[in-house]
Amino acid sequence: MILCDIGNTHFHFSKNGYLFNEKVCSLKNEKIYFISVNDKKTKELLKKNPKSVNLENFVKFDTTYQGLGIDRIMACKTIEDGIVVDAGSAITIDIMFASSHLGGYILPGIQTLQDSYKNISKVLDIHFNMDVDTKIIPINTKDAISFGAIGMVLNFIEKIAKDKKIYFTGGDGQYLCKFFDNSIYIKDLVFRGMQKTIQEII
Repeated sequence: MILCDIGNTHFHFSKNGYLFNEKVCSLKNEKIYFISVNDKKTKELLKKNPKSVNLENFVKFDTTYQGLGIDRIMACKTIEDGIVVDAGSAITIDIMFASSHLGGYILPGIQTLQDSYKNISKVLDIHFNMDVDTKIIPINTKDAISFGAIGMVLNFIEKIAKDKKIYFTGGDGQYLCKFFDNSIYIKDLVFRGMQKTIQEII
């Protein structure tokens, strides 16, 4: 079974438990189950693999949220209770309770925040210090902007999560996870949701 999560810039694949990313669809004439947030890349996949199955047409998910993306649905689908944080180009934070989705939030991703500083001033066009100590007052510009962005994200997640368990996924998920004691990083969380959906329709 091949699973494909089509994002804004990459095809994310899971094949026999092996995860890999491609900027173009590299598989041909394969039976693929997929989800997508990118119409152009969806057409590319279907051109090479016309028998691919779009799981969005079959997914069952309890929520009243309007416009919830299929990637967020799949990330939340195997979580009964807790906070689901998918940290990519945007950071989505979703609240699950008794297998129901109560709502959620969307923040700019860490790279997006970093890119925004140069629009303020060329002086602030600096790569973040990802090892910045968020418990002390910064005493240089690099740490100041790093703390400002990363600290903002961490404080928001902490405020929402309170004492609930946090499930991290996405490119920056492993990095953010280390700041929280009651948390876990699950690299294939979206694919787990896809697998559960397939089990429900077979």
